[in-house]
Amino acid sequence: MNHEKLKRLTAPLCTIVSCTAETGSTNTDARALLAQFPDADTILLTADRQTGGRGRQGKSFLSPEGGLYMTLVMKTGAPLESVVNVTSCAAVAAARALAEQGISCGIKWVNDLYLNGAKLAGILVESVNDYETMRSEAVIIGIGVNVARSIFPDEIHAVSLEEAGYSADPEKLCADIVRELLNIRGNGFDFARYADEYRQRSIVLGKDVYFLKNGETISGTAEAINERGGLLVRTGDTLCTLDSGEITLRLTNQQRSR
Repeated sequence: MNHEKLKRLTAPLCTIVSCTAETGSTNTDARALLAQFPDADTILLTADRQTGGRGRQGKSFLSPEGGLYMTLVMKTGAPLESVVNVTSCAAVAAARALAEQGISCGIKWVNDLYLNGAKLAGILVESVNDYETMRSEAVIIGIGVNVARSIFPDEIHAVSLEEAGYSADPEKLCADIVRELLNIRGNGFDFARYADEYRQRSIVLGKDVYFLKNGETISGTAEAINERGGLLVRTGDTLCTLDSGEITLRLTNQQRSR
């Protein structure tokens, strides 16, 4: 990542911009920078490689060289309930930024972007909360995009932009994602404003899915996504609403889920 080019593309959007060749986790670094500069409105960090990348639910996020690994910290001061759907909104933001470079990708509920049936990007959102006021002081949004060709384990079933035949400008892609994320903040993290686009980009609606509930694996058909980002799954005569968690999507052999 070219630091000077990224600073130029993100000015005046970001208060602090930091680029590094390698780090453990940009989200972890971002939290530390926020503690160091508590008055900074927006902090952007990028790395060419992460050795301890993190995904949702404590999972590791493989981050080999050749990807765009970025974290944007945005001060909010918003009620906790208003930032619940930041992850879903961020998926739309990243998809829009990719579309700016002619790359059309789908969204696998809740936080993954898919291209040609394989995982292209993942999102991890964390919130710095004040439970006395029940407000979110800041949101920390980590996004990893597979840009250049890399070797991934078969079980991950990932794809890079280069492998898919796309040539992306990583600095512009990062700046476009930042711009879209700041627009989301400006709209109060209101998922209802993005719900239709999220549904249009969804790769799970109408598909068979599996999820864990109370330690039991349950299968059903994903029928809808509600105005709060919840996934409605039909299991027999019951319609379950998943507000969080992970699903496994049954695709064809050529389009397997991670």
